Amino acid sequence: MADMDRVWDVVVVGGGHAGIEAAMAAHRLGVAVLLVTSDRATLGAMPCNPAIGGPAKSTLVREVDALGGWMARAADASRIQAKVLNASKGPAVQALRLQCDKHAYAAWMNRLVTTYVQVLEASARGFAPDREGWSLATDVGRVRARSLVLTTGTFMSGLCHTGEAATPGGRIGEAPSTGLSEALRRLGLRTRRMKTGTPPRVDRRSLDFSQMQPAPGDDGDLTLSYLPLARSQENVMCHLVYTNNKTHDVVRDNMHLSPMFQGRIEGPGPRYCPSFEDKVHRFADKPAHGLFIEPEGLDTDWIYVQGFSTSLPAAVQEAMLRTLPGFADVVLLRPGYAVEYDQLPAIQLRPTLAVKDWPGLFTAGQINGTSGYEEAAAQGLLAGLNAARHARGQEGVVLPRSGSFIGTLVDDLTTMDIPEPYRMLTARSEYRLVLRGDNADLRLTPLGRDLGLVPDDRWQAFLERRAAIDDALGWLGRTRIHPAPDVDAALAPHGEALVVPCSLAELLRRPRVPAEVVWALGGRDGDAPDVVAQAGIVTKYAGYIRRMEEDIRRQDAAAAALIPDGLDYATVAGLSHEAREKLGRVRPATLGQAQRIPGVTPVDVGLLRVHLARRPGAAPVVA
Repeated sequence: MADMDRVWDVVVVGGGHAGIEAAMAAHRLGVAVLLVTSDRATLGAMPCNPAIGGPAKSTLVREVDALGGWMARAADASRIQAKVLNASKGPAVQALRLQCDKHAYAAWMNRLVTTYVQVLEASARGFAPDREGWSLATDVGRVRARSLVLTTGTFMSGLCHTGEAATPGGRIGEAPSTGLSEALRRLGLRTRRMKTGTPPRVDRRSLDFSQMQPAPGDDGDLTLSYLPLARSQENVMCHLVYTNNKTHDVVRDNMHLSPMFQGRIEGPGPRYCPSFEDKVHRFADKPAHGLFIEPEGLDTDWIYVQGFSTSLPAAVQEAMLRTLPGFADVVLLRPGYAVEYDQLPAIQLRPTLAVKDWPGLFTAGQINGTSGYEEAAAQGLLAGLNAARHARGQEGVVLPRSGSFIGTLVDDLTTMDIPEPYRMLTARSEYRLVLRGDNADLRLTPLGRDLGLVPDDRWQAFLERRAAIDDALGWLGRTRIHPAPDVDAALAPHGEALVVPCSLAELLRRPRVPAEVVWALGGRDGDAPDVVAQAGIVTKYAGYIRRMEEDIRRQDAAAAALIPDGLDYATVAGLSHEAREKLGRVRPATLGQAQRIPGVTPVDVGLLRVHLARRPGAAPVVA
């Protein structure tokens, strides 16, 4: 039992992906941390798709890993299939997705948290500021903290929908949190409803996989963590099926039973992961939709039907499933459902994930309007870091959008009033060519070390990897290659030939020449595959990367001007009424953030720049 009389430095509410990274980040900074969860058995649970990574999301996970976080290592240790997505495209959009054993993943995270962090099994009822910082009311007593981090997922006033049945719950079978929403509103904060969903689970033994398309994983030492110390070697088979007109007819005939189409669900769902009935409605001309049939683990017969999220009645779901190839005798283990919950629009937060006007209060994860485990973990790490720093009396850390996908995610959330669950996409970053998953450690691990997030073992591994990459780049630049029959034989399959001598770096810059061919021609052995890949990317895209880095420097310099938090925008001459209203609502921290607010025009930003430059004692503002 936790010490209820002490004042904790950081109290984290919620034991999901955001809560775990928040608690562990604060722990790494050496402060006293308490994690409050209603059920410690569900720490690290994967209630929806048991997978980590994918486009943009794998970059987030590797950035969390580069900053000393844990999600990537848990995914590596529990993976049952690895898949490289967009492999034929450039490195900026390639991604690794790991299908995980959901029980092994949760067990790994549970062992981690309970080893390092004090856990209180209790239900949070409400909270309020007090003389030490914050007081959290639970069903087993009151907990006090200098910093409070809310990572409540879908539990704030959660309501689960299946057909006409609506049951209070943050997840199926788990009670909701009923007091936290009201506590936020008592602080003058705005909440709103959002919705997410999950597909049905079916019994593996009732399926005929011979009627499905195999969807194998990729071979190789594919890991998300830069410290692949403990990784599963499993690579089980998944499968692919397509819906058909019979499937869609079942949906159309029963659309009136959908709580979403009945209007009983108020909140919008995620745009990029709609319910199946929404797909049938919105894409009426599409004859089929692909579904991935994925095991939830090695020691379970539960199968996850990816792409089939629905909240129709269970009997209708079973009828839909029976129209699929190999599903004629399907046994439904748990119907899909939608969960509706309260969330805090994140424009009420600072880029540190601190709630404006309420020092020491932080939020992370789905409470901020995001969807996905990876987005939650990224926010959790940042919130935990800044909660610990607040408890120590230190300034908060802001990750710029030009330096990471985490920074892009948080900047989008705190700058734009996003009306639907937010999903990280590669296209959301204008700097994606330099913010890749393969170089997250090179970008962020030195920062993590300076902040106290990166321990000695990870730092040493990083130094060795960086030195190996630098050595390979030096070798490419100084080693020259001459025309010869064996060189032409190696280059011919790639449509290339060598006419005059050149350096290996110059040869590698040719778009069609792979790094592996250059290494073979140079006779160099011993470099790890990730070192070859990284040195190859840096060399091949050197010109593009250099131009983007120069653009980042210019943009950062122009956007770095700080805006006083109490600035009265009515005093800024010439601003439009819309700009005054939106700037006053968001209260941007910098000129760069101001110019990204929808409805604020370049003219408005120019007027604001002039106003800031004219303030008494103001530093020069870069034009």
